[in-house]
Amino acid sequence: MAEGIVNFVLTKLADAAVKEVLRLYGVSGPVEKMGRVLRWAQAFLKDADKSRRLNERQKYWVKLVRDVTYDIEDVIDFYLSLELDAQERRALEGCCPKVKNTIKRWLRKPTKLPELHSLRNTIEEIEKRIDEIERSRDIWDVNSLGDNGGDVGIRRPKQIIVPDNDDPDVVGFDKDRDNIVQKLLDQDSRRLHVISIVAQGGAGKTTLAKKVYNSPDIRRNFGFHLWITVSQSFELLNIIRSIAEQLKIEPPPSLEGHHLNDLYECLNGKRYIIVLDDVWSENLWAELRKVLPNNNGSRVLMTSRFEDVATMVDAAHIVHHLEPLPHELCLELFLKKALPQNPSEYYTNNLSEISELFVKICGGLPLALVVLGGILSNEEPTHDAWERVLKRISQHGVGNKVSEVLASSYDYLPFALKSCFMYFAIFPEDYEIEALPLQRMWIAEGLIPQEDGSTLEDTAGDFLEDLAKRNMIQVLQRGVCDGSITFFGMHDFLREVAIKNAHDENFLTLCSNTDEQNFSEARRIAVHQSNCDELMERTNPNLRSLFFSECIPNCSSHRNIKVICDMRNPFVCTDEIKIIGFERFTHLRYARFYSKVLDFENCIGRMRNLQTLEFLYFEHAVDLPDCFWNIKTLRHVIFPCISGAGSLGPPPKISLKNLQTLLGIRNRESWARGNLPNLPNLRTLSIAMTERLQIEVIVEFLCTLKKLDDLVVTGRDLLIDTSEFPFCANLTKFGYFGIGGSFQATDSSLFLINVTQLILGDLKIQQHHIAVLEKLAKLIFLVFSDIQFVGGKIMFSTEGFPCLRGLQFNFSNNVEELHIEKGAMPVLQQLRVMYCDNLKLPQGLKYLTKLNTVYWHAYPEKATTTVEEIRQLCEHVPFIKTEGLPERRHC
Repeated sequence: MAEGIVNFVLTKLADAAVKEVLRLYGVSGPVEKMGRVLRWAQAFLKDADKSRRLNERQKYWVKLVRDVTYDIEDVIDFYLSLELDAQERRALEGCCPKVKNTIKRWLRKPTKLPELHSLRNTIEEIEKRIDEIERSRDIWDVNSLGDNGGDVGIRRPKQIIVPDNDDPDVVGFDKDRDNIVQKLLDQDSRRLHVISIVAQGGAGKTTLAKKVYNSPDIRRNFGFHLWITVSQSFELLNIIRSIAEQLKIEPPPSLEGHHLNDLYECLNGKRYIIVLDDVWSENLWAELRKVLPNNNGSRVLMTSRFEDVATMVDAAHIVHHLEPLPHELCLELFLKKALPQNPSEYYTNNLSEISELFVKICGGLPLALVVLGGILSNEEPTHDAWERVLKRISQHGVGNKVSEVLASSYDYLPFALKSCFMYFAIFPEDYEIEALPLQRMWIAEGLIPQEDGSTLEDTAGDFLEDLAKRNMIQVLQRGVCDGSITFFGMHDFLREVAIKNAHDENFLTLCSNTDEQNFSEARRIAVHQSNCDELMERTNPNLRSLFFSECIPNCSSHRNIKVICDMRNPFVCTDEIKIIGFERFTHLRYARFYSKVLDFENCIGRMRNLQTLEFLYFEHAVDLPDCFWNIKTLRHVIFPCISGAGSLGPPPKISLKNLQTLLGIRNRESWARGNLPNLPNLRTLSIAMTERLQIEVIVEFLCTLKKLDDLVVTGRDLLIDTSEFPFCANLTKFGYFGIGGSFQATDSSLFLINVTQLILGDLKIQQHHIAVLEKLAKLIFLVFSDIQFVGGKIMFSTEGFPCLRGLQFNFSNNVEELHIEKGAMPVLQQLRVMYCDNLKLPQGLKYLTKLNTVYWHAYPEKATTTVEEIRQLCEHVPFIKTEGLPERRHC
């Protein structure tokens, strides 16, 4: 909606540096007038947010405000691009007033004069539009919105809870799950069987499929478990690659027959289950069955909205029709979402009768129930408040129950959240969205308001949690330690709501072919097909954000790009790409790439507004010129970390007060005590220490980082004693990769006292280190990666690791025995053993009563235990996933 861009532009206008630039070029008066109108518009939009009622004239007025605000932002950005660089400013500050004025007049002339003349014409045109907007307020009934219905600002979540494998709020499906599991386990036939779950959209097909997929019986009876999300616009090669990646084999480069042999042979003779979720096309099975062996009692579980798709399968086949939820379960699910904090209000606040009406509207569809419950969870639990929502939903009246509710769910978002929700339209169907990059894009776009006492990143995280609470997104993964959302997805119907509103608001254009009508006016464009090359060559002066997942865009006609995001599959990305016109991106704020961008090092110095840079290619590190570190707006810088090395870090004495994330760097040899970079607000750091750097220097550097809470240190043959690191009592995440070095931890150390996540890699560890670590009272997640345990044995003692919920071993080949005493790790929930060739199955697993997940992966030729042995020892564990282990020992 318009409020996001209005808030962003008003924030810009309040910035002292922006005011000085506008005054320098003599346009501060007209722009201040624009600001006054925008402040009035901001107040109107806040009232509109409360009332949720706009007539068509008011909607059109909001559109005019939004469009003119975008143009004002463009004017500001243009003047900022003419701002003097640092050297010119310093020279100017040293001049007397007469000389200074002469230099200013000279800087406005020759090369800049034609552009400035054109821009003044633009400002005059904007002034006329501003006057028209002011005059139209009374004519179009914009001054009054009537009863506002109360404040519906964003409520901060009271508590973040780390979820179990299954959503505790899911109701029903148990009978359907047991029925399908029984059919999948039918041993009468060794042929490949297919079971299809068929129901209308929003009925819970994927939820049911997940309950079947995670069933302990399914986990125990199939050696390979594969989940493939198909979607409407599937590509067979991508599906084949997804299967190969889950099987840990090389993804085929094409669909040529010889490239698919490895996939067929990997599955041949194995008992596997594959879930094909959200199938739309009848042609999928005809192609996919060619790579699936038809033996050994393997099974395929398919979900689809269409009966004809399900019945086209030419294998032993069963169709399971998923019926709507019965009324009593509908009411239970609805109340869990609508009254999550205090269900008793249902009885005390006279909500029973109106709740029945809401449940009837939803028609037994779980998606409609949870989204409607999310709407009401943000309303006062009173009959009058709920009745207003009921009337609003009834206004849509389009006949489709899910569509009615989902259309209303968007209306009931606060304005700030509406822009964030529409942003989801950039992602392809069934895309797994990573939370942190998305939040950084929101910030770069100006969609996140500055709130007192919070960083923009904190507020963006709150916004995402609010959308999850409203059931507008599907949380796929949360952080083990802090419970924050790390990955999430969207239901197809909600994605369609985002796309529709993004189109109506001219917020985003999805490019699918060269006939796209809205391209020339679009400010954000997402290109997800490879036939848009010609379209991208067209001139679009409005374009500000570009997202691509197929073709590499030609940006020669788009100089004002602020956000560019590479959304390609990292497994098929090339080593290098050439983005034509990249050197003109002087307004760039956010950049994310999976390949090296040619000539990027030569362009970076011009990008003085850059906030986030994410280089995610892993072929080699890159050293950017020192001028990169002069960009004062930097907030997040992420480089690839290559074999303990990294990109060259900031030079000494540089000051970056906005920088919060710095990943994949190595120290400079010029760093010395008293000669270090100044990064006062850094929160997250990953640094490779060179052999020449004295430990005292890195300690002094880390001591300056008062807000640091996430640290990863890498160094070859490095010896670190935690007693030398007394600098950061608030550190919550620590990773240390010694590359052949050793780790010393002492009881007296305060360094790890508040650490909740600890990762130790490529180190020598002894039993007395474990004795120290297991006393860490706040440790939740512990990873040993490529560790050399002296003696090959580890003891976890009684009452050790009192809060540990996750334990993981990676590639620790010399570990032979784990002794787990009764009472050790009393709340451990998850154990992962990844390719530890010599590790024997620890008998103490039977003492871990809270354990709900075990992953045990091994190379088939080196496995020392069997699936049967794990199942026998872990009968109390509901979720077991093994890979590369034999079913049982052969006599």
